[in-house]
Amino acid sequence: MSSKKRKSSQFPSHNKSSSPTMKTTHPQAEQNLIFAPENTVSSTPSTMTNFQRVQPEKMSLSAHENIQYYLEKEKKTHLSQEDLNAVLRLSQHLRLFGLLSAVGYINQSNDQEGKVRQRTVPIWHCLLGKLIAPTEDLSKRQLMERIVDLTRNKPTEYMALWRKSLLLTSQWNFWARAYSQD
Repeated sequence: MSSKKRKSSQFPSHNKSSSPTMKTTHPQAEQNLIFAPENTVSSTPSTMTNFQRVQPEKMSLSAHENIQYYLEKEKKTHLSQEDLNAVLRLSQHLRLFGLLSAVGYINQSNDQEGKVRQRTVPIWHCLLGKLIAPTEDLSKRQLMERIVDLTRNKPTEYMALWRKSLLLTSQWNFWARAYSQD
């Protein structure tokens, strides 16, 4: 009889050569490694020194400020059901189509002026504006130009900003529900 123990095939080998695609980081740890642009309109070349860590614990505070800004701008005390639906639709759109597409949607000037669009555009413009330029009040056109410039000239910063928007969506959804009428 052999004195060697049989290895169970139930557990994969930790040998690097046998599983080259095995992930070793925890998803939450990966989320903390996402970077966002410190200043998306910096005059210096795009480098990793222009980036800072996204701090997940600050995402809720940022989202709350964004919702508060919208309420103040629209002179409302609470969000209507339509506003809430628009925020939920924004988070879905960002996940499926991306930041460039979301900014493109609010900037469309064709004959798509329906009720949904009329309810959606103001809150999308506000939230995306605060994401892209927190200290500025950009027009729809300026917002589009800023994102197009990022996609062409600073794709790393664009991707980081998109990742940041994906982190913010759940917080925007939470605060939109908290400030909704129902």
